[in-house]
Amino acid sequence: MDTGGAIQEHALQKVENKTSEIGFLGLPEAPVYYPTEEEFGDPLAFIEKIRQEAEVYGICRIVPPKKWNPPFAIDKSSFAFPTKLQAIHHLQKRPAARDGETFRLEYSRFLEKEGFKVENWPTFQGKELDLCTLFGAVKRHGGCQKVTRENKWAEVLQILDPLALRSEYLRSSLKNLYETHLYEFEKYQSRSVSMPISRKRNRTVNEPEAKPNSKGRKPRKWCVEESDHVSKVKDDTQEEGDSKIDQICEQCQSGVHEQSILLCDRCNRGWHLYCLTPPLLSVPSGNWYCFDCLTCEKESFGFITGEVHSFDSFRRVAERFRKRWFGTKEATVSEIEEEFWSVVERQKGPVEVLYGSDLASEEYGSGFPRPSDPIPEWADPNSWNEYATSPWNLNNFTKLDGSVLKHVRDNIPGVTVPWVYMGMLFSSFCWHYEDQCFYSINYLHW
Repeated sequence: MDTGGAIQEHALQKVENKTSEIGFLGLPEAPVYYPTEEEFGDPLAFIEKIRQEAEVYGICRIVPPKKWNPPFAIDKSSFAFPTKLQAIHHLQKRPAARDGETFRLEYSRFLEKEGFKVENWPTFQGKELDLCTLFGAVKRHGGCQKVTRENKWAEVLQILDPLALRSEYLRSSLKNLYETHLYEFEKYQSRSVSMPISRKRNRTVNEPEAKPNSKGRKPRKWCVEESDHVSKVKDDTQEEGDSKIDQICEQCQSGVHEQSILLCDRCNRGWHLYCLTPPLLSVPSGNWYCFDCLTCEKESFGFITGEVHSFDSFRRVAERFRKRWFGTKEATVSEIEEEFWSVVERQKGPVEVLYGSDLASEEYGSGFPRPSDPIPEWADPNSWNEYATSPWNLNNFTKLDGSVLKHVRDNIPGVTVPWVYMGMLFSSFCWHYEDQCFYSINYLHW
């Protein structure tokens, strides 16, 4: 598991052999493999050998033969890196799921929490309303308040049904359905997600939060009453021709086909779907970030910037934190997992840890020896050169015969060259799909 690439290295993250077949919460343990020296000689052949069994789990562990013991190439005396503050008790506070089945589950749980039971889902144009797509479309345009204020319900309607007539009646009907069924869920999700990149930061400190218009219908228990209005909302009946073009494409510098412009959820700049590289056929679900924001180092998605640490100072912080949590005893994997999930499920907390993540090996160095690195005085030259050219060295892995990434000429951090990570107790990766659905491989140096 990783946060944005196919290759990475880990340090200072202890791993123990798991002996039970059924782990914490009754989940089956992922497989652990112990290749022979002969099997270990060809990484891609070995991965293909275990693929059918391991792929079902989504993750596995490969323990190298005892003779394979690469030296740690980073100079710990001069190694310094930025950290991020990871709030473990906020990991479960995430946006609504983007697939329909999971969205229904989370939305149903929300309704039950509010004292309602789902019996019949709302309909739109004679068929069941796709609440998941509608919710994502409104979020894509900045939320219910912004969609109403900027008269964007026609664009939301186009995402929901590209063939639908852009009539005032359908826009008004869709708006009322959203306010009735999803607006409180949107507010609930906004309260739950604590992300420093939220668009709410664009609102001035003293500016109150606008509420959507609920005039002309009886609100449900959790819907907003008319008296809650604190700002003027643009009338939905305004003629489309009266609205000004307020967004241009960063690529072609044109404001035509505004309904096809995709806005970045971080910088709010826009691109036509057909101007992107590669072009998109439809608006993607979930948050979307432009390339500039994804590669920006000023902010870290989901994290608050922490202090710069040396290798030893980070290790001392990690050890003090571990002792405060478990004392001097050696905690088992099951004990760690149980404590971790107690925090994540908000039974305990708040708990914040430091995390050195996404450290580009080209800038900070790789834990593996590389031919371009000077051989330290303490290292055996023959051993150093052996591991510098080893196929399991993650700097070489993507260049192996049989790897599709061999044909990528550029050095892409986390994809064709490793990222380095420094983790401590409870620092975490969230389970997700890799870029381009690649496999991910990580090596734990400690």
